[in-house]
Amino acid sequence: MSENNLEEAVENVEEKAEKKEEKEPVATPVGIKIGSQHTVIVTEEGTFVTHTCIKEVENPVTGEKEFVIGDEALELFGDEVNYMLRGGFPGTEEEAELLKIYLVKLANMYGLPENSYVTYAVPSIESEICVNLVKKVIAQLPIGWVGKEMWNDSFLGALALDEGLDMINKTFLVMNLGSSTTEVVAVRRGGIVYSLVTGAISGDSVDRKIRNEIQNETRGAVNIDLNTAREFKEKYANLKNWEKVQETVHLFEKGKYSFRVDECIIRPVNEYLEEVADFVAMQFLPELAERNFSVYRQIMKKDFILLGGMAEIPGLAEKLEALLRDRLGVAIKIRMPERPSVASAKGAYMISKFRLENKS
Repeated sequence: MSENNLEEAVENVEEKAEKKEEKEPVATPVGIKIGSQHTVIVTEEGTFVTHTCIKEVENPVTGEKEFVIGDEALELFGDEVNYMLRGGFPGTEEEAELLKIYLVKLANMYGLPENSYVTYAVPSIESEICVNLVKKVIAQLPIGWVGKEMWNDSFLGALALDEGLDMINKTFLVMNLGSSTTEVVAVRRGGIVYSLVTGAISGDSVDRKIRNEIQNETRGAVNIDLNTAREFKEKYANLKNWEKVQETVHLFEKGKYSFRVDECIIRPVNEYLEEVADFVAMQFLPELAERNFSVYRQIMKKDFILLGGMAEIPGLAEKLEALLRDRLGVAIKIRMPERPSVASAKGAYMISKFRLENKS
């Protein structure tokens, strides 16, 4: 072979290698937590949170129907929006279809690429129907073409602690205080040993009680919707520094009227914490001890991990820790990730990133 032919052959090989690299773009790791109230997306670009709601609207000129989702839908339509999940899952084919529409629009909104690996954080549930509906939706989404999987959201949230993926090798308990459920999970080396979920204790129930408290406080003069009650809770609930907060409204034939918001919030939150402490100490732990005493003993020597939106309330972790110590007679300690409300999505992102970095 002449020198010219050899040079041409080398150039052809290099050109083919460059084209191959161009054809194989780097996949994007994505973590998604689809909650009953909020959806959290974690990518390399950051963390994004929006409401898990949707509203079908009709264009008054063209008559065409379209869907508005997330924060925009809530801001425009308030209580008219449709929260399509209960306990983190759709319960019917109709709700599953709405979830698919919601997630497709969400993927477009945040620029989630087809060439991605997506890990989904989902809560524990006994209904195979609900699980299969979510799997069906996920399979139809235009993202996660490289790979997709589902993990328990309480377990994933623990990965957001400083130990990161090393938590997979540990045994621990997670208390996940969500909007529509409270979930307690015992984890051993990445596997769920036992989980217990209740919808009777939830952030939503606190919102309803706050609404009722305000109605009682004002003798029926002020009736707020649940979204406003939730906003009051997220803005004013504080068990660490309790401050006096007043709201003022103008009522027909009554004029200016003021009422104490802080008192209407603190009572429901304290009742909620008592219920959570009872659920963990009087129900979950005894049942775990009956099922697996070895794991129970290990967990009682470890810190309890706290996750979920309700865990964001200042002073809540410390108050819950004191209540559990009183009930169990053990010096329980609680620890949390930096942002417990988005921790599950962060853990999901870490799984996706690990998969891509170790992909053969």
